[in-house]
Amino acid sequence: MHLLRIDKKHDKFSDYNIALFTIIFMNIQLIPIEGFKISTLKVIFMALCPFITFYRCRDFSKATMWGFVFWVVTVALSVLQFGAQRMSTFYYTALFLFAFNMYYNFVYQKHVFTLNEFIDILKFLIFAYCACLLLQQASMLVGMRSNAFANMVDVGYYQLFRLNSLGIEPSHAARLLTVFMFALLKCTEYKLGYPPSPRYLWATYRWVICAFFYTMIGIGSGTAFVGLAILSLYFMKPKYAFLVVVAGFALYAIIPMIDYEPLNRAMAVFEATKTGDTDEVIQADRSASARVSIIIDTFKYTDFSDPKMWFGRGVDAYYQYNVNSHIVHYGLISYLLKVGMFLSCCFTGFISLEMLMFILLFSTNIGNIAYGWGALMVFATVKYFMINRKFYQEG
Repeated sequence: MHLLRIDKKHDKFSDYNIALFTIIFMNIQLIPIEGFKISTLKVIFMALCPFITFYRCRDFSKATMWGFVFWVVTVALSVLQFGAQRMSTFYYTALFLFAFNMYYNFVYQKHVFTLNEFIDILKFLIFAYCACLLLQQASMLVGMRSNAFANMVDVGYYQLFRLNSLGIEPSHAARLLTVFMFALLKCTEYKLGYPPSPRYLWATYRWVICAFFYTMIGIGSGTAFVGLAILSLYFMKPKYAFLVVVAGFALYAIIPMIDYEPLNRAMAVFEATKTGDTDEVIQADRSASARVSIIIDTFKYTDFSDPKMWFGRGVDAYYQYNVNSHIVHYGLISYLLKVGMFLSCCFTGFISLEMLMFILLFSTNIGNIAYGWGALMVFATVKYFMINRKFYQEG
């Protein structure tokens, strides 16, 4: 699997290689170098993106338009109401928009990836996450809790089957792996001209599938099981409906008998979520509750008659309920523009697995965090191949 491309002019900084670097760099976190929060390396790279865009792919695109309108409206609403309050936050948002716009333009205007090349990139990312996890587990077995080569910096939660791989934390890795596998399924569908069967997938991607499942289970995150449940919906077809229902009930009955903490926590959160009571969700799993309660409270306590809900309460505002932070800080107008950008540039439809992942895995918001924008880049590329699928279908 050779990802790097050297053209006839031996240009290592070709459009393809820049786009390749972008999607890989934004979807991993090298913790010993970048740390757990704001990565100086990513800030420097994203700050260079508008200059690269101007030099290489300056044409106006949907990503340019949506990003500009979203950012200007968000900043204007905030500044007009509260003054120049923590402008560094808006500058940081602009950096992510610069990086996304550059990548989007490379894919949609320069057509840097073929379908097979993007499939290889997805396979590489899944294998990379698996290889890193195996190195981390080997380190744990010999008593090493810090290993720069395995992306490890001693963290309290580390266990043999609770590790971060190439993510900032296990749940981040679970979200991205779900996105990678979804993209692989969809791109294979566009290549064949019809959804691939489980038999075809196993024959074609046997080692990728093994690496994916091992990593999803081995990182020890309850979020991974939410991701697996979402991916299972891809195979929902009328002829499989009875089997899926039977399997679902069987799994529901068997899970309590399985002594695996992440799976037990995921099940407890599911049971608590059905009540609609965020206090019960918190009691079930304090970590998961931070994400689940956002979804519950956003739907329960968004007051459309409140002007502050539309225009925002300010960057550092506190709200008594755990509502989507973007809505609280910047308002529904800004939030709807952001979701509009995702729907226009990234998601294949409003009723889609991407939207379900956005709600259940990303808690209805992509903030100023690199892996979220890395996932959006993957979604945007999948949508590009959906639009152009007739050119890639075999036969």
